[in-house]
Amino acid sequence: MSKKQIIYITILIVLIIVFFITKINNNVEKRINFFQADSAKIRTIEISNIKDTLKFSKKNDEWILVYPIENPVNKYQIEKIFTKVLQVKTSNLPISENESSFDTYKVNNSQGTRIKFLDENNNILDEAIIGKSSSPKTTPVRRPDENNIYQLEENINSMITPNTDFWREKIILGIEKNNISKISIICDINAYELAPSDSLWHYTDGKSSLGVDLNNKTLRNIISTLSKLTVNGFVDNKFEDYKEKLSFPNLEIGIELFDGSSHYIRIAMDKDSKYVLQFDNEESYMYLVYNNWVEKFTKEAMDFK
Repeated sequence: MSKKQIIYITILIVLIIVFFITKINNNVEKRINFFQADSAKIRTIEISNIKDTLKFSKKNDEWILVYPIENPVNKYQIEKIFTKVLQVKTSNLPISENESSFDTYKVNNSQGTRIKFLDENNNILDEAIIGKSSSPKTTPVRRPDENNIYQLEENINSMITPNTDFWREKIILGIEKNNISKISIICDINAYELAPSDSLWHYTDGKSSLGVDLNNKTLRNIISTLSKLTVNGFVDNKFEDYKEKLSFPNLEIGIELFDGSSHYIRIAMDKDSKYVLQFDNEESYMYLVYNNWVEKFTKEAMDFK
């Protein structure tokens, strides 16, 4: 055997050994991060299914919903994308490698939810189709250009729903409590004003006038609710449907601030203990609150004693 042949045989043996080592390693189960996108480079997130599409973008270090409407994003929900979804673990071994399993695990285009992570130039950093699972602890997933289906070690379906209301910020007004100079309220049973006065607040309704201690439960509830005005739902582009009801509202609230700004709220009954809330006369976007929210303001003098 010549020296040249020995070299060729040696190389062949080495390649065979490498092949078997690689094959063995590939068949050894390991826990890995499914998503490989660098979170620092993500500037846009798209979530879609066969019915809906949502798009979020990071602008001036703040995440906002930019499609189908432009609206502030619930910070808690967007944080879960980075702390939960992007960090979710899986096995390096797929649970299926066959396209015939797409329907079983609901990771096809018609049943799954697609999530995309893009950089500032709209280049895709990572992309996946999330399937449905009956288990509260796992989720099937695959990449759009692969047949391999993996099982995530957490059910992330609730974190990536393309429902617009799920992502919208429900706090529509945030003000400092000590910036409130006057609150004017007209409800079905009363019309009254509240204003800070030294260490107390002052209540007047045209019949009664009294000082209200800061520890008064009714006063605390009113100030707390208005300083962090949180709604329960959204009503988009339906002002004409509620125009007549809002012309005769069940509750009107005026808020005046020491900085010279003010806000106005009108609330009219909708149905099933729900009320529609119009903020600062905005007609494109309105909101929903429940009866217990309205009851916080439906008060009389005796409630402030």
